[in-house]
Amino acid sequence: MYIRLSIFVVLLLALGTVDSKHKHKKENEPEFIKNLTNNQRSSFFAISKNPGFSFQQKDDKLEKWAEDNKLSEPYAEFRRNLATHKEQVSKNVSAAIDRLAEAKAEVDKVDADFSLTKIQRDDKIEELKQKYPQEIPTLFYMRSLFEHPKKNETRDGPSEGRGGKRQRQ
Repeated sequence: MYIRLSIFVVLLLALGTVDSKHKHKKENEPEFIKNLTNNQRSSFFAISKNPGFSFQQKDDKLEKWAEDNKLSEPYAEFRRNLATHKEQVSKNVSAAIDRLAEAKAEVDKVDADFSLTKIQRDDKIEELKQKYPQEIPTLFYMRSLFEHPKKNETRDGPSEGRGGKRQRQ
C-alpha cells in the first residue's frame, strides 16, 4: 500500500515538475509566439536560438519568417518593445555603475566601525541594500571574486584565465 502511494506521489511530482517547466517556458516567450502552431514555434526558435547566425542574419531571417507567417506587425511590435527594454536595462546599469563608488564608501564605513556587533553590522548592510538595491549585492559579488580567487586568478585580479587580459607576444 505504502509503496503504491509512494510511486503515485513520485509520479505526480514528476508530472507537475515537467508541466511547471513547460508553463514557465511559455510565460517567458514573446506574446505573439504563444498561440502559434508547434511548427511555427519550432521554426521561430530554430532561427532565434541559432548561435551560428550573426545578429543581422537572425534579424533578416526572423523578418522573413514573420512575413511568411503573416506576423509582420506583431513581430515589429515585439522588436520595438525589446529595443526599449534593452535601452532601459542599459540606462539602469549605467546608473548603478555611477552609484557604486558611493555605495562602496558607505559599506567601507560600516566595515571600519569595530564598535558594531555582527548583528548591528548586518542590519546596517541591510539598510544600505534598501538605499542601493543593485549596488550592494554587486559590491559583495565583486568582493567575493577577490576574497576567493579561482585557481587561475590571484588576489590582485584575474590572470590569463577567463576575464583576464591576454598578453601580447
